[in-house]
Amino acid sequence: MIELSTVYAVAAAGYALAALGLVAWLRRLPRDRRTYCYPAVAAVGVSAVTTALSLAGVGVVALGGASLDIPSVLDDLIAYPLLWAVAALLADESRRTVGVFVAVPAVQVVAFNVASVVGGAVGIVGILVVIGGHVLLAYLLFGPVWERARRLPDRRRLLHWKARNLLLFLIGMLIVFALLGVAGVFDTYVSGVLGEYVGALIRVGFAGFLFANVDAVVATGEGSGPLDRLSPSDGDAAAVDGTPSGD
Repeated sequence: MIELSTVYAVAAAGYALAALGLVAWLRRLPRDRRTYCYPAVAAVGVSAVTTALSLAGVGVVALGGASLDIPSVLDDLIAYPLLWAVAALLADESRRTVGVFVAVPAVQVVAFNVASVVGGAVGIVGILVVIGGHVLLAYLLFGPVWERARRLPDRRRLLHWKARNLLLFLIGMLIVFALLGVAGVFDTYVSGVLGEYVGALIRVGFAGFLFANVDAVVATGEGSGPLDRLSPSDGDAAAVDGTPSGD
């Protein structure tokens, strides 16, 4: 069986290579599209550093019968808020709403790590916060955020729709695996491998999806989103009414 340290080493190297590839790809994109891609690149780059630190044992502290991997916690605190913020920005959301999409996953990360270390009643509350946060994000994305996104040009609305569904599915899957690990269904090795696999799938997979489709981002000028301040074109105004098939 492959040692868990080898899995972490491969993950760190994979993140580093992916980050370099994304930076090279980023340089080929139009400047007005790069703003949406920076957070995804940052999430992958930070994961390369924090995974290497965890592999070296830096910042891993023992707390009673459990251990807290501080670099891993910082990685999650940076990556998931950044990726959710991108999903909100693609819907041309306001700074306040984007702030909600940054704050909720940050609270989820803290709550999960408290639950895994403390356990007991506090741990149950932490798990409920994690699940409730995902439900809240789903409600916002399928409700108020989607109502706004429906007024965007077709290609941008479809990009947001795909990004939303991708993140909800992948992070939902990660939450399920993480909770099963806390419950003792998986041993340390399996939990570590699954965590690295799903984490890489979320970060690198979402970044690749975004880069491949970022040309769908157009300046609408009709919303209060922080990245769109240009005047709408006639072509954009004519493309507002449709909805992507399947939703």
